[in-house]
Amino acid sequence: MNMPLWFSNLLFWSAQVALLVLAAGFLPRLFQIRQPPVLLAYWRALLLITLVLPFVQPWHRLPTIAPVVLLTDADTIRSLAPPAPAVTHWHFPGMQVIAEGIGIAVLGGIVLRFALLVLGLVRLRRFLDASAPITDSAESAAILNQMRLTVGASAEFRLSANVDSPVTFGLAKPIVLLPESFLAMDARFQSAIACHELLHIRRRDWAQHLVEEIVRAVFWFHPAIAWLISRVRLAREQVVDLEVIRLTNARKAYLEALLEFTTGQARIAAIPAPPFLAERQLVERISLMLKEVHMSRGKLIASFGVISCCLAAVVGLSARSFPLKRPPLESAPKSGGGGVAGGVSGGVAGDVSGGVTGGVNGGVADGVSSDFSGAISTRASSDIPNVAYSTIWIDTVKRGPMLRQVRGLGTLVAAKDSTNLVARVTLPASMAVDLQPGQPAAVATEKGPLARGHVSSISPSTSGDTRTADVVLDAVPEGTSAGLKVDTWIDIEKLDNILYIGVQNGSRALPNSAASLYKIVNDGKEAVRVTAKLGRTSVNTIEVLDGLQVGDKIILSDMSSVGNAERVHLTDEQHVRKQ
Repeated sequence: MNMPLWFSNLLFWSAQVALLVLAAGFLPRLFQIRQPPVLLAYWRALLLITLVLPFVQPWHRLPTIAPVVLLTDADTIRSLAPPAPAVTHWHFPGMQVIAEGIGIAVLGGIVLRFALLVLGLVRLRRFLDASAPITDSAESAAILNQMRLTVGASAEFRLSANVDSPVTFGLAKPIVLLPESFLAMDARFQSAIACHELLHIRRRDWAQHLVEEIVRAVFWFHPAIAWLISRVRLAREQVVDLEVIRLTNARKAYLEALLEFTTGQARIAAIPAPPFLAERQLVERISLMLKEVHMSRGKLIASFGVISCCLAAVVGLSARSFPLKRPPLESAPKSGGGGVAGGVSGGVAGDVSGGVTGGVNGGVADGVSSDFSGAISTRASSDIPNVAYSTIWIDTVKRGPMLRQVRGLGTLVAAKDSTNLVARVTLPASMAVDLQPGQPAAVATEKGPLARGHVSSISPSTSGDTRTADVVLDAVPEGTSAGLKVDTWIDIEKLDNILYIGVQNGSRALPNSAASLYKIVNDGKEAVRVTAKLGRTSVNTIEVLDGLQVGDKIILSDMSSVGNAERVHLTDEQHVRKQ
């Protein structure tokens, strides 16, 4: 299936991130690294790497499609195998439609996530407005002041009926919203809670939390990014936990304070501020505080040296397996058109001449070739070359239904365990990507149409350049025998309301790429080079996505003889061929 370049790059980047995060999540467990400060730096660095990954790897440049060459008489070819009637049964939507739908869903999700973030900030502001300060006369005021001095951070503590767990936010004037039950808690619990929230303020963790919310909103569709952010937040909470225990020397009281907030998280889930305890973190946070975690400095450095090498290898492997791609260059190299035309003429046209069409196509191709060699263009005294109409083929850009087909050459063989005949045809692997059993086909010989049929089987995809398909024939004329050379056209899908243009019969123009073409202008006196973005391909047509309009007349012949000329003069107008 043909997919847009942006969609392909998005999928490949997502696959790269998935592989990287999968390996990065396994390695710390393998080396038994559990120190929260080390893991916090590790997860942050990994999150940054996933975001800059597209900018630190080489992008592969897609090849440019050279001007298309029409080597054979289209009417003669069509008489050998007329296109089948339009397929009326339902077809699975094309990749272009699927990609557009997914793109709209992704963008819609990003907009929704940012809207929820803004609403969360508004809700946080409302919570602040509805809260009440803790007066100096309250017994808790002395405990809070003592914790401010111990931690070395200042913040305003307020009571709120809208939160069930402490919430910290703000940069210039930090605020800590406490549940109304805070005043009734044991003094040890109050000290532990206040110390925890003030440490977040001293570390400016709310700003980091907001950045993570933005990243999560943009990449909401990728579970690996969400998982990385959850690892960062867990490690940050574990760092704060250990610091609280060090400052208060009250491990048991702090653990009991955490357990006080294992329920009642629903009302703070929709605000962009870290809660005192996220229930998903409870087991890992308590487990760390109950165990002594230690690793020598030398072992830690050695472990991260090995981890870094492993991750570098994973990045290289993922970039090679799922390479990001750039669009083709705007202008083709000077001899690029000749190379493509030569490859197509020698490969496809040669195969046709030696296979189904025998002398018919060979004669046509030879005639056209002789015309090309003698009179395609001569340069005038100026820098703008001349091209004779008698040497070029022209088609007009149209809009309407387009039947996608693939074409293969082969022979009639006896079906396995049966006396019936089957057309066994060979197709280029690139053309057989969308081939499926059951698709209708038209089979012809050099004498004309032979029979209708449908695809029964397709050879597995290999590293080779071709694949084989068997076409079961509905009815075979009497006297038809095995070994007869056949030309087979297979219907892939019918596209409605498509902008398209003719291409060389059997050419291998790359789908979803750019083509350097010459458009006829100035009442047919000149042709200028334009770049068109092409979409899905068929045997004789290709979809136009951008760069051309209905009615544009395009030269389909090989124009390599004019090099990189941006404009050519057209002469001998009486020999224009109407397509």
